[in-house]
Amino acid sequence: MKRNGSMKNEFLMYCGIGALLLFTACSQEEELYYQFRSFPYSVWDAQEEIRFEVPLHSVQEHYDVYLEVRNTTGYNFRNIWLIVDFLNTDGTLQTDTIQANLADIDGKWYGSGISMYDTEIPFQTNIQYPDSGICVYTIRQGMQENPLRGIADVGLRITQSPQIQ
Repeated sequence: MKRNGSMKNEFLMYCGIGALLLFTACSQEEELYYQFRSFPYSVWDAQEEIRFEVPLHSVQEHYDVYLEVRNTTGYNFRNIWLIVDFLNTDGTLQTDTIQANLADIDGKWYGSGISMYDTEIPFQTNIQYPDSGICVYTIRQGMQENPLRGIADVGLRITQSPQIQ
């Protein structure tokens, strides 16, 4: 049987571990924006653009931008081509074409999931927006197959960049 002193020490140790875990969970990167758009029946037509309007308040911070693709097991390709238009708050327009691998050569999906796989694609790192206001990200699929079957959702996530010391 344990003595009261050792039970108290064990309790304090577990409280300390719990506090450390809570602090770690709370200090994760701060999200500025996180939205998804879904496609009915997991079918994405080439003419369908996804538009994300991101309100910006702090122009002093640096941000990382990620595209997220959720595909089903019915997706017939290893990769996806995305065309991204980025309209900045100062009115400049930047268009990028991105090729992202969703599966390895043997067809094993990279993303997390079981029957639907979520893959995060880094798009812009450590960027600083020039002005507060609204910036717009527009995403289209650039695959030859139309409509593109097996893509359930596409998302945009913007987080504050980790501080570089």
